Amino acid sequence: MYFSKHDKNIRYINHFSGLLEVEGEGALCREDAEVWPESNKNWAKEYDTLSITEGITELGEGYLEAFPGLDCLILSRTVLSAAVTPELVKTMQKRKVLIRGEYDTYAESFAKEHKLAFLHCDIHIADDDIEIAHEHDIITLRFHTDGPPDIHYNCFTPGSSAGSYGGGEYANVLPGDFYVGCTMEQFAGNFSERVREQILSNDAIRRFLESANRRGEK
Repeated sequence: MYFSKHDKNIRYINHFSGLLEVEGEGALCREDAEVWPESNKNWAKEYDTLSITEGITELGEGYLEAFPGLDCLILSRTVLSAAVTPELVKTMQKRKVLIRGEYDTYAESFAKEHKLAFLHCDIHIADDDIEIAHEHDIITLRFHTDGPPDIHYNCFTPGSSAGSYGGGEYANVLPGDFYVGCTMEQFAGNFSERVREQILSNDAIRRFLESANRRGEK
């Protein structure tokens, strides 16, 4: 984890997969890309996916330029603007940067305005605790540019010795039009009763189903 030298409330969660998540509130500025305890000035080049999480509303001038290795930019629904120069847009187009976010948000408008590909962001569905198996599953609806959507299960179980963990991952492929006519109740019916209330109260799933079906009606 890194912290902005400019604003201590801006946090960076780094992942070995190349994903960097930015947490905080309000606007991000160029100076927020200077972090501690990282001493390497080129630290941002290590990440190809930048996820701007909910709470952040704006990407100020020069901020995105601090991440020259970007292949994917994920903008949460709270992001309402992102400053870019013509040079940066050309670079993003050349790199074929993928923009991800929810339908009918600034993320989709940003992609359309700058002629960049757009893909709906993945949606966390629920956390399933299976007590009898001492298992914790993180369930996610995933979207892909090169294949159909799927339901991904990241499963965590106790390991064979104290302090170790087992588990694994698997995914169930969905038809591309799985959302057509699908209500929240029908969607929840595909999962265990243990997570039904989590799903029925999941606003991100609700927004996706409503938006996707409106698009299908056009």
